[in-house]
Amino acid sequence: MPDATLQRCTCQEAGDRLSEYLDDELGAADRARVDLHLTACPRCAALALDLARTIRAIHRMAGWVGGRPACRHR
Repeated sequence: MPDATLQRCTCQEAGDRLSEYLDDELGAADRARVDLHLTACPRCAALALDLARTIRAIHRMAGWVGGRPACRHR
């Protein structure tokens, strides 16, 4: 259950932090605020899902594994 004192962020704030959120670069409080927003806002949740899929597709095309470039021997 979310902390009663925690306020969810706005769509603008969530959008501005999506990249950091998906890269797991936010502190606990900021991550919790974005989590809370995404559970309450279907539009932003869909945007986050689309962005995550896009990032994964780009990583696959670039030969990345687990979010990092794969080692390639020539």
